[in-house]
Amino acid sequence: MMVLMCHHYIQGRDRTAAGRAMVHYWDDEFSIQSNLRQLELPDGGFYPLKPVPVVRLDESGERELVLCEWGLLPFWWKPSAGTPKRAAFQRKTFNARSETVSTTPSYRDAFKRRRCLLPAGAFEEKAHYFSLPSGQPFALAGLWESWGQGDERIESCTLLTTTPSEEVRGVGHHRMPVILQRKAEYARWLDPEISTLAPLEELLRPLADGSLQAAAKG
Repeated sequence: MMVLMCHHYIQGRDRTAAGRAMVHYWDDEFSIQSNLRQLELPDGGFYPLKPVPVVRLDESGERELVLCEWGLLPFWWKPSAGTPKRAAFQRKTFNARSETVSTTPSYRDAFKRRRCLLPAGAFEEKAHYFSLPSGQPFALAGLWESWGQGDERIESCTLLTTTPSEEVRGVGHHRMPVILQRKAEYARWLDPEISTLAPLEELLRPLADGSLQAAAKG
């Protein structure tokens, strides 16, 4: 049985027009220029194998907001007896353990060269939504990848997980997303000059206990 962890997050603290409106805050928060109306963002939040918004660096080093499938597909993936379809592989790669992300074959190349941010307002664990008490958006630390075969091209991503804070541990879950909440942290995570784990380890720690508020899923 596959255990789902960190498998749902949303744009805002609610899933209505107010939550959708929060997306327009992203341009300033993540220093991007985007036309959000061109992105089809679901009001119900984001789930594995579906398109999710990602902030990454383009070829000129500028930040851009794009959609990627949630579930990382490495550039080297090919159909095999174990994973004849890419979805079967991606179901195993929508979360990446931060402790081993720099050495795991599926993630190590993306970790060196293609780190990204997944903007969020809350994430779900064990029928609870977790958000910042301020209500401000934050970023989930992620990786992205581009895969192609013939005329087909897929851009995909994963989010990193870490040990849980007290709030997440309190609802009975053993992992939580890596959360970044300051512009300096966003810049450091995206820095193309960094390609090793050591300079980023501080970012991969869980938030301090008491930093999140939990609300039971209604």
